[in-house]
Amino acid sequence: MKISTFKAFFLCLLFIYSFDSQAQRPEGRTQNLILKGRVIEGATKGPMVGANVVIKTVTDSVLVNTVTGADGTFEISRPRIPSVLIEVTFLGFVKISKTHNRGDGLDLGTLVLLEDSKLLGEVLIEGQVVVGEVKGDTTSFNANAFKTRENGDAEDLVRKLPGVTIQNGEIQAKGEQVQKVLVDGREFFGSDPFLALRNLPADVIDRVEILDQRSDQSRLTGFDDGNYSRTINIVTRPDKNTGQFGRLYAGAGTQDRYAAGGNFNYFKGNKRISIIGLFNNINQQNFSSQDLVGVNASSQGGGNRGGGGGRPGGQGWGGGNNNFLVGQDQGIITTNSVGLNYSDKFGKKINFTGSYFFNSTKNNLFKLTNRETILSETTRQFYEENLLNTITNNNHRINGRIEYDLNPKNAIIITPSLNFQSNNTYNDRDGLNLSGTLDPLSSSRTKSNATTDGYNLANNFVYRYKFDKQGRTISTTVYTAWTKRDQYSDLVAANRDFIRDIRDTINQETFGLSDGFNYRATLQFTEPVTEKSLLTMSYQVGNNKTTSDQKTFSLIPEAGIMVLDTALSNQFNNKFIVQRPSVGYSYRFEKWNVNANLDYQYAVQDNESFFPREELFNRSFTNFLPGLNANYRNQEKGTSFRLRYRTNTQEPSVNQLQNVINNQNPLQLLVGNPNLGQSFSHNAFINYSKINLARSKTFFTFISLNLTEDFIGTNTFIAQSDTLINDQVLLKPGGQISRPENFSGNFRSRLFVTYGTPIKSWKSQFNLNSSVSYNRTPGMINGQKNANDNIDLSQGLTLTSNISKDLDFSVSTTGIYTIVNSSLQSNLDQNYYIQSSNFRFYYSPNKGKLFISNVVNNSLYRGLSPTLDQSVWLWNIEAGYRFTKDNKAELKLTVFDLLNQNNAIGRTVSDVSIEDTFTRVLTRYGLITFSYNIGNFKPQAESPQQGRPGGGGGRTW
Repeated sequence: MKISTFKAFFLCLLFIYSFDSQAQRPEGRTQNLILKGRVIEGATKGPMVGANVVIKTVTDSVLVNTVTGADGTFEISRPRIPSVLIEVTFLGFVKISKTHNRGDGLDLGTLVLLEDSKLLGEVLIEGQVVVGEVKGDTTSFNANAFKTRENGDAEDLVRKLPGVTIQNGEIQAKGEQVQKVLVDGREFFGSDPFLALRNLPADVIDRVEILDQRSDQSRLTGFDDGNYSRTINIVTRPDKNTGQFGRLYAGAGTQDRYAAGGNFNYFKGNKRISIIGLFNNINQQNFSSQDLVGVNASSQGGGNRGGGGGRPGGQGWGGGNNNFLVGQDQGIITTNSVGLNYSDKFGKKINFTGSYFFNSTKNNLFKLTNRETILSETTRQFYEENLLNTITNNNHRINGRIEYDLNPKNAIIITPSLNFQSNNTYNDRDGLNLSGTLDPLSSSRTKSNATTDGYNLANNFVYRYKFDKQGRTISTTVYTAWTKRDQYSDLVAANRDFIRDIRDTINQETFGLSDGFNYRATLQFTEPVTEKSLLTMSYQVGNNKTTSDQKTFSLIPEAGIMVLDTALSNQFNNKFIVQRPSVGYSYRFEKWNVNANLDYQYAVQDNESFFPREELFNRSFTNFLPGLNANYRNQEKGTSFRLRYRTNTQEPSVNQLQNVINNQNPLQLLVGNPNLGQSFSHNAFINYSKINLARSKTFFTFISLNLTEDFIGTNTFIAQSDTLINDQVLLKPGGQISRPENFSGNFRSRLFVTYGTPIKSWKSQFNLNSSVSYNRTPGMINGQKNANDNIDLSQGLTLTSNISKDLDFSVSTTGIYTIVNSSLQSNLDQNYYIQSSNFRFYYSPNKGKLFISNVVNNSLYRGLSPTLDQSVWLWNIEAGYRFTKDNKAELKLTVFDLLNQNNAIGRTVSDVSIEDTFTRVLTRYGLITFSYNIGNFKPQAESPQQGRPGGGGGRTW
């Protein structure tokens, strides 16, 4: 064990001990009281659903708040202070206000709200709608406090929540990326956040909860292992969860553009059935990264080996899943997809969720690339490429989740998944290498076609047994996964050496087959030490086994036959076996929850090459992996603090290990490294937040740090003269070959601050986002070590209105200034600035009938190059008319890219190069669309659970 690791674990134990010693002192505080009551409507005597209940100090400072459930009841935590003020409000009703003393009863009985008939001229006096409440680690927003447009969806509502931003296809809440969106505590079409947001009407939502969802094993055992995912849970209204609702639409336009689809939902209490469909050629798509099996097909043809400061350790060699996740500004995409989601609760013990999703996409991409590679302190080389890329992808995805409480002591969670995929990728590439003086060195014109079929089958099984002693549990988690990929590709290339004016051709076929099996089995035991502390011990064993067989046949022109090319062929097996005992300690002290753990990991990497040579590559690794988590919450003040320190290892993938040359781009060869070892990372995360929902003010900040030892980076060699690779493949002047290698000195850090406050005179919410990040990516080129340092300075502003459902707007802008430094060329100036601005405006002059909507985006680029430095405006406008009862039918005209300026520009900084790209994207077209909203709900019997905080029909945390 290294000295730094011992120090880290010692500090963890010291931190825990300081809290444990304080726990032995007499406590000066006691738990809060629970007030309960029932709110009814004065005229009908029926329950008031969604009434706001607020507890304030006598000086009118809000302490806590909640809303009433389906039967009008509520429970709320009352601080132990002598006197508080209780207020009950509902829009259009007279506010109830009463004082409660500490000695009074805890049951407030029945509270009656009377309709407010007071008028001042033409203005109705309205009660203030409480924005939401903070309960534990969950921030719950009242949907009634936010105004969305007629027939708006959940995404329109979420955009207005304090502390939430949606930008570049990513949802962030409290500064962290949202990984899941649940509906009433249940998964909705797997883990794709946008599927729920874009297929759920805003008017069926009661509240939106933002929380950190813990792992399944953590929730079952009660031991916080620090694994969580930022989650949005959408809680539906009690009067909207029995019936049918949805939306259907179809549209056609200029340039043969079309869009059709919709969703249909059948809700009956716990039973939920949803069907969605999407068919268009206007770049609307909705699949996620788990759709992908055939990533190597596109990555071999893409010629891009990373970006944004380099690849994370052990991932992304030769491309990655993101090559398929092409947004609206990357190529022209045709999408056809359908999905079915079903969830139900069988009795009181079983919760089931299952989904099937089929997705078919075709992406036509034309991209220009300019890359500058740093060779030494005084030497550079340039690469220019024109790429025509067509990717056709068909995917079937099946997900399931079963939660079964067998009895009070035994519980299991099963989450199976199955993905089938077929993929075809066609590339037409024209590449040119240039010297530092822009003299041509070599060129290549290639055409390749790859077909890939594969599947992923995985399952996670969690079992927990509770003993009679509270807190004593034993649990096991077993994860298994099988993968298979079958690929065929062909390549035709014409190459030229400008220095000697030599031309040659390549004509080859490649057959690839890979199989993988991965399992992890964990046994965990928890034992309470005191009333506030918990000890855990666990043991994990796992194996990641992959076999890969690639055979390439090349044409011999003289003989006219295809023969096996041993330089491009390889048969390789990889095993990575891990054993990991662990001990942890969790402690709760007043508002603190602290836990520390120490893992010992012994791993054996067993690699074996069978062809073209028989070789063994065996290594073993021993690591101590300390961890610390500390959480603090002060619900009365709305503040929270989190400290998380974790260590982890990452083994290399079989593609990184396999010693076979990939020549899909003859100017830029790739090869694996069988001697590659695992990386070791230290990760620290510190977060602080303060929320005052009574005033709609939010403040979040976090610092993230990552230091990776034995980072898996890139060793690049650029030939200055004819060079023989692996004694068989000739690399001509200007050509390059890259292989992964372990480096020290990889570092990533980020400071993020966001502040939100309302502007009452404008009925709007203002958010300020600031961040500073520093990344160091090590690499090697021609035997010289290089480190690229990136410093990003970012400032963002957002103004979102909450005026009415007939008038809505938002204004946002984010500017990022990037400073790039290279250790090989310290005087190289590659700093640049990119600013993205957005303006949204919606207006309906006659209560939702006629409407007009504008979305204007501006992208400003400075410091890239004379040809790429520009200001690009993208203006989309639509106007329409709603008719029939309740405005359910809609006819609208949309004009996309009114100014006909749309394009996509990007810059990627890796370990040894800086790359600029220009991509052809969708330009101006018009579209006429008819849509119809379905809504048929039935009254539901009162249920004290639905609609109340912590309810939502199936929440499992």
